[in-house]
Amino acid sequence: MPKYNIVKLTNLTPLHIGTGKQNQYDSAAADLHSDTLSAALAALRAQRGNTNDTEAFLNSFTLSSAFPFWGNTLFLPRLQGKMPVKVAGKEENEYGKQLKKLKYIDAALWNELVKGKSLTVEPSQLEVEEFLLKTDKDFEQPFKSQINRRITAPRTGNQDAEPFFFHWTYYHAKSGLYCLTDAQGAKFDETVNLFKLLGETGLGTDKNSGGGKFEVETDTITLPDVTGANHTLLLSLYIPEETEMPKLRLSAAQYGLTLRGGYMAGSSEEHLRYLRKRSVYMFTAGSLFPTTAKLKGKTVNLTPDRNDEGIHPVYRSGKPFYLPVKTNVS
Repeated sequence: MPKYNIVKLTNLTPLHIGTGKQNQYDSAAADLHSDTLSAALAALRAQRGNTNDTEAFLNSFTLSSAFPFWGNTLFLPRLQGKMPVKVAGKEENEYGKQLKKLKYIDAALWNELVKGKSLTVEPSQLEVEEFLLKTDKDFEQPFKSQINRRITAPRTGNQDAEPFFFHWTYYHAKSGLYCLTDAQGAKFDETVNLFKLLGETGLGTDKNSGGGKFEVETDTITLPDVTGANHTLLLSLYIPEETEMPKLRLSAAQYGLTLRGGYMAGSSEEHLRYLRKRSVYMFTAGSLFPTTAKLKGKTVNLTPDRNDEGIHPVYRSGKPFYLPVKTNVS
């Protein structure tokens, strides 16, 4: 059975991932996507002097998006489309909405679904919103959102302090986020070291106030070797090369799309941080394509179209982390 390295973000301080809208802090992105993680690692690497091969670095490995864990239990994203899951003692019209709201599935159950099996679960396994549990014993909501009222500090004595609202995601002490990677050997070591630096500097918005700090642990996850696979499942964002599009058979696929862009907020040049990057659509984690062909994807340059000597390339990785699965979802 295939085994993959994982990087766990533990002891997470409150996290805010921006939505790409300037000065809008009362809402946050619901997911920590693969391109955000890989771009953050590349930025730290560039700050350490490796500025000439950023695109090559991003093309040298793939990361999944970040998924939650609770203690030793890992969760994976739900498959797009209608899943073969029933709730014992209930009719479909009684639990259909709960299944539609699912985002994460216990890895043990997920392993059965991607082998094409159907599941019958107890109502208690769906009691925690967005999660399908193997057992509800000793499990609580891994994270919660809270909007706090804050005050801007005036830069001069002539300005008044202004209130604003800030969205934080708080993580339980037993929980955190993790991602899978295909990096091996020295590349994995480099990736882990960059994650450790990222944990010290912080991820997301408001790092100067202690946001997005974390510690790093490494582990492995074993996923099933699926016999008779008939689909490809994404665990990351994905930008296909033009030649790959016919393979995806979108008319028969189940997929999600997200628009990626936003501002150059991570730039070391302060006057560039309010420039909007170019945007690109990407397929989301959980997307299912009726193919088992190899997918390559591509890294794109979203640098704003602006004539400025200080501007630098802004790369986003659309290389897919994907798995072959067997499913009859519709």
